[in-house]
Amino acid sequence: MIPVRTMLASWRPPRIDDPQARRGLWFSLLDGLLAMCMVGLVETNTTPALLSLSDSKLLMALLASLPLLLSALTQLATPVISAYIHSRKGFVVATVWSQAFFLILIALSGYYQRWLAPLMLVVFFSIYATTGGMGGSVWTSWMADMVPHDIRGRFFAWRNRYFSICQVTVGILSGYLMQHYGGPHPPWIGYMVLFLVAALVRFLSGMAVWAQYEPPLSYAPAPRDFTYVEFLSKAPTSNFARFTIFVALVYGTTAIAGPFFNVYFLSELHIPYATFAMIVNANLIGTLLFLPFWGKVSDHYGNWFVTRVTAFGIAAMPLPYLFLAAPIWLWIFNFVAGALWCGFGLATFNYLLEAVTPQRRVRCAAYMASTAGFAVFFFGLLGGWLAHVLPPLSLWQSGYQTLFAVSALLRFAAVGVFVGFALIREIRNVKPANPTEIIAEFPGVRLTLDFARNAYRIIRRI
Repeated sequence: MIPVRTMLASWRPPRIDDPQARRGLWFSLLDGLLAMCMVGLVETNTTPALLSLSDSKLLMALLASLPLLLSALTQLATPVISAYIHSRKGFVVATVWSQAFFLILIALSGYYQRWLAPLMLVVFFSIYATTGGMGGSVWTSWMADMVPHDIRGRFFAWRNRYFSICQVTVGILSGYLMQHYGGPHPPWIGYMVLFLVAALVRFLSGMAVWAQYEPPLSYAPAPRDFTYVEFLSKAPTSNFARFTIFVALVYGTTAIAGPFFNVYFLSELHIPYATFAMIVNANLIGTLLFLPFWGKVSDHYGNWFVTRVTAFGIAAMPLPYLFLAAPIWLWIFNFVAGALWCGFGLATFNYLLEAVTPQRRVRCAAYMASTAGFAVFFFGLLGGWLAHVLPPLSLWQSGYQTLFAVSALLRFAAVGVFVGFALIREIRNVKPANPTEIIAEFPGVRLTLDFARNAYRIIRRI
């Protein structure tokens, strides 16, 4: 029975004593599940939808980078707006329902004139992503007041595990439906239906947000807040400012090639739509399996430890695509990418909560998101230009593979500088990393060991 108890324990939420917060977090889970249904529909199908309207590399780069630029600009205004917000719940709900509205406009964008339709898709998608990001910093402050700091890693890992199941299920199902009813080149009406369903579930998730418990603000606003320029100018002396720049560089150097992996799968490798959906959603399966692992490791060994380990893995991720192109390998690479990115996202989020006082949490979260957004936009445009001019080298068949190699080189440079020169420090006092204990926490390892021990005991009694 020990292995069964061990397996089920990770599916139960960490204990939260406050009954109001506990009830509110169950509504937060419902909100997240509905939101992930939306994300599964939108993230899986937006790039193919744009490809059905245009094959412009510039538009592909803008689809990935323009939302981050707009989000960065609006995030800079969020700290000012938040000073006048009397209800964090009301602000977040407004941004959620705004997303639902723009999803409806995305669904209709394919019916514009041929030259205008792809541009309107990019514009509406960018605004949709921006309105969702506007409430992110306020939501972060809200959640930080509800979840005790000593269980944040485990709690968000538990919560995100269910989100990953929902997103991967919806994403794969939508891919199979599009291939079954639309063939290799689905008509726009199929995409329209998917985006309208996404709008409906986003509206319902806003209702779940409205039902959540909102604790009162437990601090008074700071009498004087630092500007974004002042925040960046503190990088030589501020640990969190350096951490923000590091995270932005990881996201930015990834954005050089990030928008073009899906284009490479569909346009160069000519992968069937259903297989494409399986590959794209493999990263969510990696997220599902490894989030509890990273949550435990970050709680025990620190968020900066998880951040730098996953960052090195992320830097190496484009390299296998230079030599292997079979669908099974692409699925494995995306699975590993999901396992790494979920740890990076979880650790950087928790590092923010630990490094910043409650008074500064909204402002610093906004500045961090803005810096990442600017980096993704400018590196993304650089990637769009490089995709036009980089030729395939002698070892590779596609210019996209050359772009992947450039992205990997820049990722390693960014990670190597910040980690190699120890420019960032851990916030909490944590015990030294023990490789044996960490490996024992890998998905399935502890469960397998428990089964082996029990089987050995049984054999000894025979």
